[in-house]
Amino acid sequence: MFDLAKAISVSNETEKQSNGPSGCSLFYQTQQCLELVKEVCRFEGWPEPDCHKEGQGQLGADKLNDLIIVELNQSSNVVEDARRFASQLPNHKGMVVIGKEDAITTLRSLKEMGFYYLFWPVGKQELTDFLRHVHQNQKKFSGVSNNRKAKRISVVGCRGGVGTSLIATELASALASSGSQTLLVDHKYHFSNIDILLGKKNLMKQDVKNISLQLHELDADAAHSYLANINKHLNLLALTGSAEQGDLTEYTHTLCDLLLRHANFIIEDFSASVDFSLNLNQIVDRSDIVVLVFDPSVSALRNAQQMLNTLSNFKLGSSEETRVLLVANHHRPESAFPLSMEEMAQYLDRKVDVILPYNKQFSHLLLEGHRLHKQESGKQQPLTSLFKLINGQVTQTGSNPLSRFKEVFRR
Repeated sequence: MFDLAKAISVSNETEKQSNGPSGCSLFYQTQQCLELVKEVCRFEGWPEPDCHKEGQGQLGADKLNDLIIVELNQSSNVVEDARRFASQLPNHKGMVVIGKEDAITTLRSLKEMGFYYLFWPVGKQELTDFLRHVHQNQKKFSGVSNNRKAKRISVVGCRGGVGTSLIATELASALASSGSQTLLVDHKYHFSNIDILLGKKNLMKQDVKNISLQLHELDADAAHSYLANINKHLNLLALTGSAEQGDLTEYTHTLCDLLLRHANFIIEDFSASVDFSLNLNQIVDRSDIVVLVFDPSVSALRNAQQMLNTLSNFKLGSSEETRVLLVANHHRPESAFPLSMEEMAQYLDRKVDVILPYNKQFSHLLLEGHRLHKQESGKQQPLTSLFKLINGQVTQTGSNPLSRFKEVFRR
């Protein structure tokens, strides 16, 4: 016999589940926020939230639910704390920040990062409607979360042989070691040594002739199949083939664009030894940060100054803000170079952000498969400083309310 009441009950339960998140992870600071989120989930028939008090327990980012709620009611700077938290989270997940900062600048900054912001205190119905709205946007790949894309970093050599690929691989490795999903892109399509720098001597590049789909038919899943896995959080995109140089570059850019929401950082290695002319205008358009690598020689410094001027002109005509960082690499003993740090800063009319001193052990360490940034100790840690500059951490001193949150993401 058909049971109308049971059918209606099942239908209502299914509708509730479909209109709400399939699961959420809550990082809370106060008991009031914890109880409110739990009450909303129980009332709506949504799954019990996965709750974590700040500083308690360890959980990998890959185990987080599709909707992440972060309470920052005790934060002194919601935007900065949310930014540091962001680099640990997959971009395809929705994130709601709850805080007490009632400022349009806070809302605008979080929106630019792809985070939803909910001002505290909030009622049960308001939170329910807000979470349902975020969930619907996630299902349709629309809304604020569309702003969550990988930060794109171009590492550009001012001339050949200055260690551009070394800097790119160390930066990518350091970001991946911190738990960020990182994609390293090799733009040297022939005779590249990036496999040695990564400690993967049997690494094979992907020949574009094996790409069976047309560019317009590729999707994110197809793009993933052309990546070489280096470790849990680091992948390499390295193409080769007999195709024209422009076609190889177009394939690379297309695959990178498809993976923007599946990585936290995309590091592109534009060594000056590549066999094509660098398009600085295109690099600025496609980059959030440009890292210029040079050595303390006159020729490299002249090229660096010219590139700086060119990049500045491109930036003036662009609505996007692109940061430019300068890295001086002493790949030979300092006595082999004619210029001092003060002379470099004076010539470039700005300070050099990171100076990598000469270390005769670097070559041996690399050949043995060691990562250089992990060998740094003492006060001089240039590779670590570059990592912090990229990650927005260099000016931070002391503890902050989010520091305990980061314990959750230890690997």
